[in-house]
Amino acid sequence: MRLQRVSLFVFAALALACGGDDRPVLKVGVNGTAFQLESVPTTGTSGLATVPFMTWNRGNATAFIPTCGTRVLPIVEKFSNGSWDAYASGFCVAVQAFAPVELRVGESRDDEVTIGETGHYRLRMVYWGDAGAKERYATVSGEFDVQ
Repeated sequence: MRLQRVSLFVFAALALACGGDDRPVLKVGVNGTAFQLESVPTTGTSGLATVPFMTWNRGNATAFIPTCGTRVLPIVEKFSNGSWDAYASGFCVAVQAFAPVELRVGESRDDEVTIGETGHYRLRMVYWGDAGAKERYATVSGEFDVQ
């Protein structure tokens, strides 16, 4: 009986040490909790808030993240009527290259999104564990406000 307990303990310790799934685990962090709408005097448009964010791979395999040209494309979600709805979903102009980029284990990327409306938001990043886009995952950032 004692040998079974020791064997079970050793097995559990090895499983924890080895980390389980061999897959990417992305985290998305927004650099702040509140952002201000700033008017753009040269264009006469209403205010835009620039929200900087970082995406990093904390897993143990390469992640493939969507980009448009050189920009990372998260989905911006807005909290409205008790649920999260897509506010902007990674729009990419046709002349830009829309292709996933590799984010290797431990690597990170800094980027930013612009939001033109006050509200309560978060970013959702869809990513893949393989270049063929068969293993699909998603992660969300912390919540933030645009005022």
